[in-house]
Amino acid sequence: MEAELLDIAEGRTTSYLAETAYFPKVAARSWRWGPEMKEAAHALEEAGLPSELANAAAAVMERWAGCKDTTPDLTLVLEKLHTDPHSEPT
Repeated sequence: MEAELLDIAEGRTTSYLAETAYFPKVAARSWRWGPEMKEAAHALEEAGLPSELANAAAAVMERWAGCKDTTPDLTLVLEKLHTDPHSEPT
């Protein structure tokens, strides 16, 4: 598995973060990754390891929860990153 991931990473010429057109696709699938990130954070905490990165990833995925199985545009995806999912709409 590690070798496969390294092959994929070596084949990348840029970061996914530089490819903003990829964000809507990720947002539409985030509903399944958010809970997995929370599970990873819990496992890290139980092992006495830092869990902040996994918790932060889960928080990002939670902001995109409303995009489940849609084809959001980049503007909406970025807007949701700036919106607290726990705040009341005004």
